[in-house]
Amino acid sequence: MRLLDLAWDTVTNVGQRDYDTLRLILDEKLPSPILTSDKRGLVVKLPVPTPVDESTYSLHGLQMDTNERSWAVLWRLFKASLYHASLHAAYSDFGKYTAWARGKDLNTATYSVSLVEDLNVTIRAMKRWPGLMNDLMYANYISSLRVRDVNSLENPSLRFATKLLMSVWGVHRERNSKTDEDLEVQALASTLRSISADAGKKKVDVARSMLIEAAQDAYASVIKRGPLTEVPYFPHTEAHGPNSIFVSRGIREPPDSRQILSSAYAAIGLKQEGEGTDKNTLDDAIEAYHNMITRRDQLAKVLQRYEAIISKTRLDGVEFPNEDYSVFLRVRSDLSGPIRTIRDQLRLVKNVLDDESGHESGQVDTQAAMQVVASGKMRTDIFQRDENVSKEEAWAILLDDSKSISSFSHEVKGIATCLSEVAKELIPRDNQWAAYAFNSSLQIIKDFDEGYSLDTKARIGGLVHRHATLLPDAMSTCHKILMSRPVDLRILVVVSDGYPTGYLGIEKNLVSTIKEISKTGTLLIGIGVDSTEIAEYFATNCVLDNPYHMMKSFVKSYLELSSLF
Repeated sequence: MRLLDLAWDTVTNVGQRDYDTLRLILDEKLPSPILTSDKRGLVVKLPVPTPVDESTYSLHGLQMDTNERSWAVLWRLFKASLYHASLHAAYSDFGKYTAWARGKDLNTATYSVSLVEDLNVTIRAMKRWPGLMNDLMYANYISSLRVRDVNSLENPSLRFATKLLMSVWGVHRERNSKTDEDLEVQALASTLRSISADAGKKKVDVARSMLIEAAQDAYASVIKRGPLTEVPYFPHTEAHGPNSIFVSRGIREPPDSRQILSSAYAAIGLKQEGEGTDKNTLDDAIEAYHNMITRRDQLAKVLQRYEAIISKTRLDGVEFPNEDYSVFLRVRSDLSGPIRTIRDQLRLVKNVLDDESGHESGQVDTQAAMQVVASGKMRTDIFQRDENVSKEEAWAILLDDSKSISSFSHEVKGIATCLSEVAKELIPRDNQWAAYAFNSSLQIIKDFDEGYSLDTKARIGGLVHRHATLLPDAMSTCHKILMSRPVDLRILVVVSDGYPTGYLGIEKNLVSTIKEISKTGTLLIGIGVDSTEIAEYFATNCVLDNPYHMMKSFVKSYLELSSLF
């Protein structure tokens, strides 16, 4: 299973949400998990294990070697961050703290709410999702191995808050300390766990009041030592700004590591299962690693093939867009009607005439008729009749992703979704259609050799408009790839506002590029996005101001083009 498939299945099943109220974004460049929101609901952004060099991977600011044991640690940390965010999606309502937090120090209030809510969602999930607890507690334990010497922190509020964070989760290294500060930390940690456990058994209104009370207890104990200069949080949980209390390079398990891990379980009333990373967990991590490496190698080969082509153009480079599967699903849901209509209409015009024999009407096959007369037998297979059969097509869809069209970004995603969904239905094999976006570089939405998977769909949702409009260079690149497909018909569909920009003489280059492509027999359709300028360049064209117009406009253009088949 690919990473996005796993993450999406997990966050929707555990979170009991779908694309209408949840977005999930996996980002290799992201240092820490982020929970935020948009107009429709929760937005979860998660970093994934990323190669630093040939022998090192990084996640949540932790760099580790790529041996099996080290990779297993990173894989479990990724799963823990995924589970943690999923539990927030299922159980958290941060809005209930809004009135309480008004007028308070922002960092300290954020810390207090985060501490209480993290505890609340974990305790609530223990019975329904017990299988998540091993990786969550293990991630807490790994955090304890990365933390700096807490007593060396000079800021008293930061020191107290860090100790409280570790103590609440049972991983404070000095949990047996008898200093006044540590005794206060231990007592408060016990109180917060007790309130959270009791809140889980109460009705919603009562539970809300109890959790706000717990946040107030944490806030009062920290703020009396001064406002927080930064918010302490575990690296696998949602980020709240800079976090300087954890080291980034490697981890060392101390002699009492087993006791710390057992304490992490005991803190929320569980008994430790096993001793760290067992064989099944290790096997799961290794399988995930090999799947990820295989996928990276496949994508690297795809990029390498395109880089050789764009080296002869003015394009800056080639890349895969960021992924946002939820946005794709939202767009597809909104346009389900037009997509269905376009697909049904185009099915009617995809056939061409071909000869087929053996029918009771049509033109007489003279030789067959003579054989019938000579034999004296009754036969009906002496006729030839024109029948509709399909020619094989290959489509390349090219979408303007430049800054000039940014005000219509939602419409472009809608058109991309419509065309991709139609191509999926009408073209029998995945390797006969591809989709791209362009600005000053080329983005591969779906290569010919890729399936129409969650990854490719998510790239449509993740398109971001920027930079110049190097239309002729992008067309030339896509056409060269398209020409490699051994089919009867090749169709290049270009979606743009029709205003190429980026260098002197680009309009003239666009005209010559279209002529050269047309000479090869490739059929061109230009789709103008809220602009008639596309008609200046493409003989077969249609102009849209929104994806709903695609039904009749695009079908009309395809009908016009089909007369040339």
